[in-house]
Amino acid sequence: MTDSNLSEVQIQNLLDAITDSVIAGDSNLDSLTQKHGMHSGELQSMASVIEQLNRVIVPVQPSQRFVQRLHQDLMGVEGANVLVRVRRLPPRVQLAAGIALVAGVMILSRRRAGSEDRHEKAHERAAAQ
Repeated sequence: MTDSNLSEVQIQNLLDAITDSVIAGDSNLDSLTQKHGMHSGELQSMASVIEQLNRVIVPVQPSQRFVQRLHQDLMGVEGANVLVRVRRLPPRVQLAAGIALVAGVMILSRRRAGSEDRHEKAHERAAAQ
């Protein structure tokens, strides 16, 4: 990368200085060339890469929901209801839980309907006698 023997900290400081100058719109890197003892071609190539990254990488604001969930996760706040817990599960587990819930409701409704039918039949038999 460089002919000079810069330490990792010095390289980080150099990249930070180049980034600051690129963001500020200063294309003159002569002061950095002298300060760090590097060739201007090397600094120009680094500045070119940093400029391209600056154009391509755009800042993104996280959604309010993400911020709230991250805060809850970091602070260890437990969700108050079952839906919050289910939403944290992987999609496959969510699907399985949904299917189990629907199956449970169907079983309960069948039992209840069967019980009502038996109760009506018993009532009819008692009325017939």
